[in-house]
Amino acid sequence: MKKLISTLLITLIAQPAFSALILKNEPYGHISLRTGVYLEQNSSQFKGCVLFLQGLGDSIRNHDPLFLSLSRAGYRTITFDYLGQGGSEGSMNQTRVIDSRLSSQRSILYQATWAWNLFSHKTMNGHNCSTSKKRVIGWSTGGLAAYILAADQWADSVVLIAPGLHIKPFVGEASSNWLKMNGVSETITLETLTHVPYRGAQDPHKDPIKPNSPAKAPLFALNLLSSSIVAQKLNVPASVHGLVFLSGVNDTYVARNKTIETIKKNANHFEIVAYKNALHEIDNEIEPIAKHLRESTIDFLERH
Repeated sequence: MKKLISTLLITLIAQPAFSALILKNEPYGHISLRTGVYLEQNSSQFKGCVLFLQGLGDSIRNHDPLFLSLSRAGYRTITFDYLGQGGSEGSMNQTRVIDSRLSSQRSILYQATWAWNLFSHKTMNGHNCSTSKKRVIGWSTGGLAAYILAADQWADSVVLIAPGLHIKPFVGEASSNWLKMNGVSETITLETLTHVPYRGAQDPHKDPIKPNSPAKAPLFALNLLSSSIVAQKLNVPASVHGLVFLSGVNDTYVARNKTIETIKKNANHFEIVAYKNALHEIDNEIEPIAKHLRESTIDFLERH
């Protein structure tokens, strides 16, 4: 059994038997991307599938509380690690959000549709995603990508968690110490992402932050900035529903007030929830905030 599990590269994250994050490395061009499927708790209550898009330096093993909540509500989560992040091969320097070549495999937008198509017809728990609405949840960089997918009308509905529509020039630790932008030390730290001082088994972050600074992926960082500028001009049609969660003014990664202005201008039918004191990784913030986000997300999915 151990040999079989190792061969398939499948890991079951410690959760109740009814819900598990199934990890598997899938061929992607000349490399492989780590994909994840978090199954719905009860197959008789299956309500469809959700695509989750992660942030910079993130991992699909870092969002179990959100995935578990979706699972218990009857939703299956499909996700993957970007190039050079989590368990995927390659480098974030090879990654782009918007690429000049629309079919480029280095584009997160292309990877998102690839992941959805990869699992859309795979039957698990007696169900597949072939008839599911295309629901996308994106955090930070993933929120920027999800917004673009909404503008392109690929997604039917989106949930944007601190989306990277307006990225601050100095992020994380660098916001208070500009010298760190030179790559002297990490700039993306747990302390700048959430107020919770996670310790031991209670920490949902199973993988380290990689890369831990935009300076370590400068080509991607430049593309992230240019892609956000392009996205700021995109309008989302009223047929695509959206829910936006925003952190407080102390978020050192995105500009909250400018994001609100852009959403109200170009997607004014989107619902907006702003948490005054939250930092950037809202779904792993202090429990009252994280719980409200999870419950509001499920309520939104039920309605759309």
